[in-house]
Amino acid sequence: MSRSIILLLSLCTFVHVEGVVPSNIPLSGNVLKRDELIKLYFMEGLKYAEIVLFLFCNHNIKMTIRHLKRILRKLNLRRRPIQYSPTQDVVKIIREECNVSGQCVGYRTMWKRLIRDYGLAVKRNDVMKIMQQIFPNATEERKAHRVLI
Repeated sequence: MSRSIILLLSLCTFVHVEGVVPSNIPLSGNVLKRDELIKLYFMEGLKYAEIVLFLFCNHNIKMTIRHLKRILRKLNLRRRPIQYSPTQDVVKIIREECNVSGQCVGYRTMWKRLIRDYGLAVKRNDVMKIMQQIFPNATEERKAHRVLI
């Protein structure tokens, strides 16, 4: 383990940190299995070190990043997917999102939303191209920083 993680783990035991934790992050009161917690934190987009710290601070589960990666491999969870989602599904969801609330968001925000909220595996570049094709005027306005709400 690197020095920074050891330092953070030791701080976690001695320092009481207060902050706002999103409602979908389970704290120690919830009874979830280790693998379920790891999957949840991974799907939330946390980094490996953050997952290890959350497990230790909130659930008293000690593990190294190497062991975490082993567990993620066993659960078939990867940062870069082997197979990407079908383009038709991506286009359909982007249209729905833009009709509901995502009209003014850029392609990076939309890309993160597709990954986090819908569990799609899609390249950021593909989202950019799809949004350019669906909304050519909005894309040009965002490029020129002239988006009107």
